[in-house]
Amino acid sequence: MKSILSIILLGVVFVVALPFVGNKTTNPPVKHKLDADGNFIMYDWDYPDFKDEVRVGGGPEWDYNLKPVQVSERVWCFFGAMEMPTKDNAGDMSNSCYIRGDDAWITWDSGPSYIFAKQAYAQMKKIADMPVKAVIVSHEHDDHWLGNNYYKEVHHATIYGPSNINENYYGPRHIDGKDYPGMQTRMIKALYQNAIRGTVLAKVDKSFEDTTKFTISGVKMEYVKVGYAHSEEDWFLYLPDEKTVLVADVVMNGRVTSNRDGIVVGQINALNAIKARDWEHLVPGHGFITDKTAADESVLYFSLIKDRVLEKMEEGVTADYITKEVTLDEFRDKDLYYVLSPGNVFRSYEELEMFDEDDLIDFSAEGTDSDDSGEDTEAQEDAA
Repeated sequence: MKSILSIILLGVVFVVALPFVGNKTTNPPVKHKLDADGNFIMYDWDYPDFKDEVRVGGGPEWDYNLKPVQVSERVWCFFGAMEMPTKDNAGDMSNSCYIRGDDAWITWDSGPSYIFAKQAYAQMKKIADMPVKAVIVSHEHDDHWLGNNYYKEVHHATIYGPSNINENYYGPRHIDGKDYPGMQTRMIKALYQNAIRGTVLAKVDKSFEDTTKFTISGVKMEYVKVGYAHSEEDWFLYLPDEKTVLVADVVMNGRVTSNRDGIVVGQINALNAIKARDWEHLVPGHGFITDKTAADESVLYFSLIKDRVLEKMEEGVTADYITKEVTLDEFRDKDLYYVLSPGNVFRSYEELEMFDEDDLIDFSAEGTDSDDSGEDTEAQEDAA
């Protein structure tokens, strides 16, 4: 009898959850980008001769059908799908940006594959026929940087990024006269061959110990280290003259974040560091909102996790029951809520058992000046 009741209960739960599973609804400011069902239209499929092939990636190279969106005077971005990486989206589920320098492009997060990077550059070349001089990487998750080797091999670009990419990943190796393949990351394993072909794990050329200011091709930048947040080592890029900040996965909107490698306190500190800068435009790692409200969902999400988990711990709720007590219903209509949010809550319990208010950093009180100590990337590269 208990088994029958359990089956019935599971069926009821599934029916209740069904409207939310795979939900793509967002609330972008441009209303004409919603279809009849209220879903965000990421691409405008106006190619009747090969419409179906574009989505399934037929042919020798997957066609990502990339279309850049101008965010500010110097910044254009490609916006990925609000999904997990799959064969059907060819890994195009994160945001990748180009910054227009005086004589070269600078790429922020190169995307999920060599082919993606190649096709992205082809679109940017139509805007300005300049090479890519530098690639700047936000963190180690492979949907953000597997396009690096295209820029390295074709443009001879310098790759800036977290040191842990070189520590945790490796490309093809030649040992004792034998050739060995590079590391098989989740993206390399998941994608069709015509999407991942040519992709090789490329090392970071230059990393920094701490927040650093520099200029590349006439563009002033601040590469801000926020440390352990969404991943083991996260950075964001602030362009003061553009009043634009490129923050990758420490901010997501329209979907629930994955905090599988992150910590709640680190996420809150990263958001505080972003808030301390003067910006008008923010490009998240996932999501389509780029105005002054772009970080609001992430700020609320991590604030609620922290406060509600701590409250339930005070009430004596154990880890086994925390996902039943802290459900974050405010985010039920966001993409990947049912897939990711319970895990985020569960993992936060163990972290917050050791919580100390002193771990939270008020960046507005500390100021945002960093030691650039004569660091001039452009001058160093020219001298080299």
